[in-house]
Amino acid sequence: MTTSLVAAATLLLAAAVPSPQTDHTVTVDLGTSLGAPTGVGSGFLYGLSQDGSAPADNLLRPLNVKSGRGGGARIDGHGWIGDGMTAGNGYRVRITSALDQARRLSTYQAGYDLLVSDLFGADTTQPSSTVYPCTNGDCSNWTKFIDQVVNDVRASGLTVNYDVWNEPDGTAFWPAGMNSTQYFQMWDAAVREIRRLAPAASIMGPSMSGWNPSALGTFLDHAKSAGTVPTYLNWHFSPHPVEDARTAQSLLSARGITGVKLADNEYLFSGEQHAGYEAWYLAELAKSGISLADHAIWSDCCVTGSLDSTLVNGQPTGQWWVYQAYANITGQLVSVDNAGASTDAVAAKDQSLRRATVLLGDSAGNTGTITLALRNLPSWLAGSSGVQVTVQRIPDQNPLAQPITVSTTVVTGNATVPIGWAAGTDAYFVTLSPANGPITRIIDGTVTSGPDYFQYGSNWGQTNGVSDMYDGTANWSYVPGSVAQFHFTGSQVALHAVRDFDQGQMLLSMDGGPAVTIDDYAPSRNASGIVWTSPGLTTGAHTLTITVGSGQNPASAGRNIAIDRADVS
Repeated sequence: MTTSLVAAATLLLAAAVPSPQTDHTVTVDLGTSLGAPTGVGSGFLYGLSQDGSAPADNLLRPLNVKSGRGGGARIDGHGWIGDGMTAGNGYRVRITSALDQARRLSTYQAGYDLLVSDLFGADTTQPSSTVYPCTNGDCSNWTKFIDQVVNDVRASGLTVNYDVWNEPDGTAFWPAGMNSTQYFQMWDAAVREIRRLAPAASIMGPSMSGWNPSALGTFLDHAKSAGTVPTYLNWHFSPHPVEDARTAQSLLSARGITGVKLADNEYLFSGEQHAGYEAWYLAELAKSGISLADHAIWSDCCVTGSLDSTLVNGQPTGQWWVYQAYANITGQLVSVDNAGASTDAVAAKDQSLRRATVLLGDSAGNTGTITLALRNLPSWLAGSSGVQVTVQRIPDQNPLAQPITVSTTVVTGNATVPIGWAAGTDAYFVTLSPANGPITRIIDGTVTSGPDYFQYGSNWGQTNGVSDMYDGTANWSYVPGSVAQFHFTGSQVALHAVRDFDQGQMLLSMDGGPAVTIDDYAPSRNASGIVWTSPGLTTGAHTLTITVGSGQNPASAGRNIAIDRADVS
């Protein structure tokens, strides 16, 4: 929630510069093991709805979310300030919202950073007459407020990170500026009171609006002498997470401070919020040593439930698919060498799933050819024909139905895979899995048993003797909400269905993931063509759910859905 006209202007100017076209090589060494991925960065500032119920589980669970941050900002009532410096309805609605969001995230074992200053009402909408904590050295009301917050959190049974004050370094959240007498009085009073009431509590600070090692050093000097060192040393919008984390650790070490974790719980300026930069930033976070980080919010604060605009009208965007790909970086991280280029990647190998995954992004909008060099492929990754390498493009589209498969190749041993970076805002996701020969199984829509089969709910019919369809049969329904499922074992599926002047729309969901809308309308008939192909999947058992949609192409004469067959590979 940083307001920076200078930063915004800089980003607009940068956006006007044509994308560079430079060829890079990114080397992934699958012979290394660097520890399990932590998922750092899969977090959102005010990403949920006010009561935490949105977005739906099928849009949140696939991201393997690790953290969230909030405190009721911009909810009517102005918090503690609006209640006349006491706990009235303005405060109550904010703490209720924050705890509801924390409770929802706890079901995913994700943490929650509680923005104490937003509960207080200092969210940039506070009146100019606001009396800030510890004015003239009087911290009594501030201490009373802290008591209220901690007791409410304890009563909820939830665990949070107390993020004491958001961006106090001379912003509209704390106009007096950071590292001043009043600021340190406020900070010390909060930390001491929180720890008096909850000795094991986790505390974050100073939550500065940007990377400033000098200001961090001054803060740490005071906090050490006062005995108020936080659990997390936190700042926002780290420009170079790896380098900045290294510097932060040096600041701590130079002062003999140990055991403090690092956080960057707002990242990505408005102009950086696209698939390509986001993937690059996640790659940096993954190797930085930073413990938690949250995607910033700019355009739809604070209760829309859009995961910081990674969803549009409840549909995934390119940014959402980057997080979904990042969640599939599992097993053991492996070494990545980008030779200092703007393109970088995070990669992992997972022997239990017999796959390796690579997420690539770019910080400079590059559109050159990227050579992905794959080294030391483990023997367990190979099938009878070698290793299948599937490259998917994640364009920065809003919404984006699914990533686009741009190539599938089979390699043996060390290999190089060219990736023609189509647009400067793209990300790419690469999956390596065993290649077991060019075997494709064709399953007719009437097959309802065996290892691969269709299963139909109510309101589905069957027609036989259709000459232009596979085996002459079709299963159909025109009732919205009617569900069919295709159960199969493999790594990809292609669905064949009728496209015609009277066909409707269907929703396709793979393994409970977000639904993709497929429009089967066409001005002329194609009875058995492929209407949808899944992304590359981990080899194993999968379920494709097909739901008859309630929508209809304006040009269509009906809503019928007719399934022909599925091809499994």
